[in-house]
Amino acid sequence: MKRTIAIATVVLLIIVYSLNAFAANISLDTSKTGDGVMGVTIHGEEGNRYKVMISKGSEEYTYDCFGTEKEYFPLQFGSGSYKVSVLQQISGTSYKVVQSKKVNVSLNVENAVFLQSIQNVNWNFDMEAIQMADDLAGSFSTVEEKVETIYEYVIQTVDYDYAKINKLDKQYVPDVESTHVSGKGICYDYSALFAAMLRSQGIPTKLVKGYSDNVDGYHAWNEVYINEEWITIDTTLDAVLGSIGEETKMEKNKNEYQALKFY
Repeated sequence: MKRTIAIATVVLLIIVYSLNAFAANISLDTSKTGDGVMGVTIHGEEGNRYKVMISKGSEEYTYDCFGTEKEYFPLQFGSGSYKVSVLQQISGTSYKVVQSKKVNVSLNVENAVFLQSIQNVNWNFDMEAIQMADDLAGSFSTVEEKVETIYEYVIQTVDYDYAKINKLDKQYVPDVESTHVSGKGICYDYSALFAAMLRSQGIPTKLVKGYSDNVDGYHAWNEVYINEEWITIDTTLDAVLGSIGEETKMEKNKNEYQALKFY
């Protein structure tokens, strides 16, 4: 029986592809592209909404921007030529391109992007969640042991928040520290927390969105790089199953998961 543990659906955007005069002060930071991330800072007019669109070939991801602090976004399609655009809201779901830049990316290390702090896997070493990851994994020497002990911690200490899914803002992104401290979250929160904790241990981890045979609706889970192979792990599903006394296995059948986006 499928579990209803989904995240909010995606909103279709209407984008006007023309550069226009704008009042925002926009900074595009390419200093960390070798690590697979792009920094964006937007000082816009109060009340205006902005998005960042990053594309490479046929792949195109769009992100909401928040506040005036620098945010980092993943360049998850490997080395090559990317296009980074900043969009300003016209009305509703209509946006215009106000700044665009081509960025040539040459990764220093394969999978480096899946070790970084980015907008929806935002972490730093001062966080309680990250300090806990170090406490849990510090006594183990292998990647498998580190992943398993953090996995067990997440599924045992975070409860699924059934009330939250019905009142989410469409711009919602996870707060890793809040999920850890509150011990509650939806699948997006679980996967962001798990990714942040593993990344802090030097273990490449993807946050993945899409669909699963085991879950109703749009879902989020993780893929973790272990022994040169990406392993599918669904902490949300296992936390829910564990809460009703069902046995779970950490590694999932990847054929039961359809990935649409990964970060």
